[in-house]
This record gives sequence, structure tokens and C-alpha cells, in this order.
Amino acid sequence: MKNILKNNFKILLTLILLLSLLSCKKSFLEVVPKGKLIASTTNDYNMIMNSSTFTNYTLATLYTALGDELIARDPFFGVRTLIDQRLFRYEDNIYNPEVDPSEISALTKSLYLFNKVINEVMDSDGGTDDEKRAIKAEALTGRAWVYIHYTNLFTKPYNSSTAATDLGFPLIMESDINKSPYSRATLNEVYNFMINDLTTAIPDLPLIVSSRHRASRGLAKSLLGKVYLAMGKYPEALTNVNDAISIITANTGVPTRIYDFNIEMVVGGALYSTSMATSGPTLITSPNNVESIYGKQDINSHISSANNYFVLSPEVTALYGVNDLRRKYYNNTTLTYPVGCMRRIAPIIQATGMNIPEIYLMRAECRARANSLYGAGSAAEDLLFLRQKRMPNADAVVPVGYTQTQMIKYVMDERLRELAFTGTRWFDMRRLSVDPLFSANTYTHKLYYATGSIDSYVLRPERLTLRIPTRVLNDNPGMKDNP
Repeated sequence: MKNILKNNFKILLTLILLLSLLSCKKSFLEVVPKGKLIASTTNDYNMIMNSSTFTNYTLATLYTALGDELIARDPFFGVRTLIDQRLFRYEDNIYNPEVDPSEISALTKSLYLFNKVINEVMDSDGGTDDEKRAIKAEALTGRAWVYIHYTNLFTKPYNSSTAATDLGFPLIMESDINKSPYSRATLNEVYNFMINDLTTAIPDLPLIVSSRHRASRGLAKSLLGKVYLAMGKYPEALTNVNDAISIITANTGVPTRIYDFNIEMVVGGALYSTSMATSGPTLITSPNNVESIYGKQDINSHISSANNYFVLSPEVTALYGVNDLRRKYYNNTTLTYPVGCMRRIAPIIQATGMNIPEIYLMRAECRARANSLYGAGSAAEDLLFLRQKRMPNADAVVPVGYTQTQMIKYVMDERLRELAFTGTRWFDMRRLSVDPLFSANTYTHKLYYATGSIDSYVLRPERLTLRIPTRVLNDNPGMKDNP
């Protein structure tokens, strides 16, 4: 961790220098030697929060390769990167010893800057106390977002009976590249850390979404709901997701809504493309994606019209109705796969921060777990609201007469229909592994060969948690690895 911080420190320092240069007057340059400028004014810290460091990540490709909705085919699979092959096989060791994993370094860059803002902005020059608290609140929200990913990668799924002793991730609260070694906190401590950051931030965050790349109160509420969802604390998750939807619905800033594919995928619609059959719907850029309320993005290398190695399994493909317009993000493959597979062809650049459809699906699940199944304020209401924007109304109906367990499972199927090939399935696989309703499930990857033979890789409970990269362990003597 220390070396990863050091490797990125010059980049980060340059960023802060440039931001300061943009906002400082000549008289300030005459006092502070050139090349030694650091953030000092409230506006400097505000500009740091606009950094592209907080926008571009490399997580979706990794998460997608772990999802059980995929199957693979050789010889195409055999020419993929070793990390893709190891992830798909659920191997114990993913990273080569000498590698600084891009997933870690991208998150660590963001964490460094978030901590810098958290620890320094209240003492900055200029700006009101309200402005400073708002900037700090954004950084606290961002830090919690980073730790959601750290836990999703390197800690066990949350289990209340063992979280007090399960190993979490190191709690890094300073922007100090020389501090070492770090040790791992308990999983309880890490989850409490995320909850505290978000609950502290919420009162000082704006209700209006003024920029998709800046945190808002609705975003923080939805992230807090996601943390509680990972913990299996559904009443707490429901409270926060309800609040998030109320705030987002009342938003008068940049447009925030769910795309209606019935309108947006036809001529003149925002998602329409003349090459939709071969390239998928039009790519919406991050600032213009009305479904996004936190503009993080990933280039997902597993998604393209040339992708022949990972495709959607026939079991998951069968979850889509023939008129489900989400199928337009896929096309059929004629390779030697089981009948019914689909290749994901778009969007290559994915919005991965927090999107409104996922928030509604979170609420649908929480309502189902509260046994609110049909009628006003129910799981079926949220599901119908989303489905009517993904297919013709006649096909959007939610089955009637479901029991609570059936409705919960239907919500999970809808999550797959909406979020397949985005990496979100890994989040669900982990948390459902300790859910009594789903704990008997097994997760398997199948590798098909042109000869007709199949290799199967079963996800063992240990590999719901990735091992800590060797470089991080070497930087922190005494840090315990995962089994």
C-alpha cells in the first residue's frame, strides 16, 4: 500500500499544483516558490473534487469476470489476459507478485485525495463554513464509496455472527505516503467506518444534483442503503433508499430519471442507433447519462461486438422476455455454445458509480423482505415502474400471487436482467452466500471447447474474497492475507 501511494504521489502532487496555479493570484506565486504550491484555499479543495481521478476506474472488467452469469469458450478464452482467466477459474492467486493491481491503485489515488480534502479543507483560506463542510461531506461520501469496493474485493461477505473477528481492510484516514505498516481492521470496524462517513456527510450534502460527478444527499443515502443491504440490514436499507428516491424525485438540478427504452430506442430517441443490431444502443457520455447520479465510469473490455470469449449463459438469457428491450444490448452468437447464449455488445464504457435503476431494485428487494409484496409501497410497484421502461406495458406485468420468498427471488432475477455484465452480480453473489434463502446456491463457471467438452469451475466460499496482492503484503509486514 505504501509503495502504491508513493508511485502515485507525484501525479497527485502535480494535480494539486495545477489546481492551485489555476486559482492563485500572482502575488501568491511570488511568495511561495514555484513547484512548491499546495492546495490552500477552499476553492483549491473544491477543484480537487472535480479531478478526473474520481471518474475513471478499472473495476468493471474484474467484477464482470467473476459473475456467474457468464460462460466462456476456447480458443478465444485462452488468449485473454492471465488475470481474466484466473478470475474466471476462481483461482486462489490472481495477481503476479510484482504487479501493482490497477484496481487497488485507482482506488488508492482517490482515497489519498479524499483524505486530503477531509483533513484539510476546514482549515483552508476563504470560503464559508457551509462551503467547507459541503466539500468535506463530498470527500467523506467518496471515501465510503472506495471502501465499498475494498470490502467487495478483499473481505469476507458480511456476517453479523463473525464480523467482529473477520478481517476487514486497513482503515486509511490520512493522506500520508510515508505511514506504514498498515494492519487490517475487523470487518465490523470497516462497515462502521463507512456508515459513519456517510451519516456524517449527509446533512451537509446538497439536495440538488448539480453535477453527476459530485456527491449529493440522494447519492449518499443510496450508498448507505447499499452498505446496509450488504450487511443484510434490510429495514435500515429501506429507510435510506426511500429517502434517496424521494430526494432524487424532487431534484431540480441536472435531469435524473430512468430511460424509457420504448421511447429512447426508436428513431429520435437518446439511445437510438442506426447500427443497433451490430453495435448496440448509442453510448451516452457520463455527464449526459440521466440515470447516473454519481459519475464513475469503467471501460469494460468484456463488452464489444468482437467479444467471443465471455457470453451470457442460456439460463440467464432465458430470464429475458422476447420483447424485453434490454436484449438490444446483446446479439446472438453462432459459435459453439449452448443454444440461447447472447453476446454483450454495449455499452463498452459503463456508468458504475450509482444509477437510478439499481436504487429502485434495491428498494424493491427491501420491500419484498419486509413482506410488502403488492399494492402501493410494494416490491411489485417498484418492479412495474422499472419494467414499464424496459419493455411494452403488456409485457411489463409482475406475476401475481407470489409468496414473500418467490417475490424476493423474482427481484433477484430482475437485478440480473437489468445489471448482467456490469459487474454488479459479484456484489449479489457475495451477500447472498450468507443469506439463508440463497446460501445453498452454488456458483459455477463453464468453459466450452469446440470439441464439445466442458470444464467447470465451482466458486468455493474462500474465493468470495480475493487474496491481498503480494505487493501490498510486502509493503506492510505482518499484514494477514486471506486464506
